[in-house]
Amino acid sequence: MPKVESVQQSKFTYKNLLDLNDPQKAYASPLAVICHVDVNAFFAQYEQNRLNLGRDDPVVCLQWNSIIAVSYAARKFGISRMDSLQSALQKCPKLVAAHTAVFKKGEPTWKYVDYRPSPANHKVSLDPYRRESRKMMRLFRSFCDLVEKASVDESFMDFGRLVFKRVVRLFPEISNSPEKWKTTDKLPSLTQESIQRTGLHWKGFVVPKEDEDEQMSPVIHDWDDIVILIGSNLAWEIREKLVNTLNYTTSAGVGRVKTLAKLASGYKKPNAQTVVRDIAIPEFLANFSLDDFWSMGGKTGELVSSRLLEGRIDDEGEKRSNQIGYIRDTYSLKDLDDKFDHDLGLAQRVYKIVRGELADPITSRIDLKSMTSNKIFRGKAVNSAKDMFSWFDVFVGELVLRLQDLDEEDERIRRPTKLTLIITSSGITKSKQMTLSPAKEYDQITKKLTYSSHQLLTDLGESWRGKSGGMTMYPCQRGALEISGFKDLRGFHTIDKLMSGIKTVEHKKQHEQHEQHKLPAKESVASTSIHYESRKRQKRDSGIVSLLISGRKEKQKAHEAKTDCTLSGEKKTSEDSYICPECGKRVRLNVAIEHKDYHLAIRLDTELNH
Repeated sequence: MPKVESVQQSKFTYKNLLDLNDPQKAYASPLAVICHVDVNAFFAQYEQNRLNLGRDDPVVCLQWNSIIAVSYAARKFGISRMDSLQSALQKCPKLVAAHTAVFKKGEPTWKYVDYRPSPANHKVSLDPYRRESRKMMRLFRSFCDLVEKASVDESFMDFGRLVFKRVVRLFPEISNSPEKWKTTDKLPSLTQESIQRTGLHWKGFVVPKEDEDEQMSPVIHDWDDIVILIGSNLAWEIREKLVNTLNYTTSAGVGRVKTLAKLASGYKKPNAQTVVRDIAIPEFLANFSLDDFWSMGGKTGELVSSRLLEGRIDDEGEKRSNQIGYIRDTYSLKDLDDKFDHDLGLAQRVYKIVRGELADPITSRIDLKSMTSNKIFRGKAVNSAKDMFSWFDVFVGELVLRLQDLDEEDERIRRPTKLTLIITSSGITKSKQMTLSPAKEYDQITKKLTYSSHQLLTDLGESWRGKSGGMTMYPCQRGALEISGFKDLRGFHTIDKLMSGIKTVEHKKQHEQHEQHKLPAKESVASTSIHYESRKRQKRDSGIVSLLISGRKEKQKAHEAKTDCTLSGEKKTSEDSYICPECGKRVRLNVAIEHKDYHLAIRLDTELNH
């Protein structure tokens, strides 16, 4: 049972606690609880489960002759991803080598094969792992209302609402009179009796403060310790649920912000859990370097290190201890702003990172930019357009399968509006892109992508010869199809159905106006106003307008050439014309419907896409 050494007055308010119950505020509360879960050697674990092997069976996952994942049982033999299959088998003769699923040239679906596939005629598929990852995400989301997929085997969870509910349930001093709460009031002091009544125990390894005994149960001081204590129990529960449901072990980290939770999940592996209390943040961060934070990689990390850690790295490139503590204790926010040439945003980010205070929100929605299927070709495996067409069957098949899986995962119907072909030959890479009208059904998408990819290949081949001194792009070294410009088509009907419905509304309006005002049917056309429920969409590349009016475009031009259209300043009308109330032009009645349809298309595009 945790020991309590409560402060005389809590530094936290009821507002801090109430914010945990708001998904928009929970992550920024000083009582926030974020969990990061990382599946241990995911690909290897998947193959263990698929082949009905035990956790003690050494397994590696192969891509051709390269090892891409190593189970922890195999790591005990000294096997790593740097090994070839031959060297791994020398270290462990009983090693189980499971090759990934593959697409075969000319076939649109992947499968596991009972022979060693060749890279010349096969393409690796990672879809089985993506599908298993989606099962995990569904499990996480059934447990927690706000989950962010960080990668195929990593997820963040905001435990705010779950922690709030347990605090209210377990501590009567809070739950007995919520109507009397004032957001500015301090939370009540904790007692040993109140903790004992909850029955709570720490779960996992709790990082000790400098003066604490690692073997003793960590001391509870304030409500930030309570929420992290509850968070450790929640993390343990979801990890147990994952083992019992899908048979995957994980490592987890629990802390106030995402950066702490991420570092903590990798601190003790495998199948372990690390808990970071606010009071122990400095001791915990002393174990890491600046480039251990994922937001401090690349050029940004190099810039920060060069400006702040000069002299903290020896001649052999070894990093001296406690870089984080050095930056925290040496540089104020003003100092950091000066060091980074008054880039205040970067200065604030570094300032908060080294203090464990960088509160970034959990993002549950997947912001999909593009999706690519590609293949590296060996020798003269692709020496003609016919060879490439066979691989297009694979590329298109993979992209459509991934779209299907995406629909299930994200509960949206997103479809691409752009297709890009990318070819590398003789060390030169060129691409060709075209716009697609989004199709909802999978067979329609397949036909559209297949036809369009063939057209792009022909166009790119001609362009290649024209710009490369007559050189052809065969044999190809690499080929790829990329889809992008995704649009959400939920609730989107076909244009014909949509227009049919709008026409019905228009005719109904005309009839009502005729009955109410006894206007001639011809005049009612000019005064009809269409109203319908708008659907908000991202801005389309002028697609829907062109779709709606393309069938009438040439006919419209011919009529407009004969039509005497004037500005709305002319009030005079005749029996065979009227003044359009939307654009002010005089339009002959024989083209009135087509002119109305033009404005209808404009309004429809505006309401659907803006």
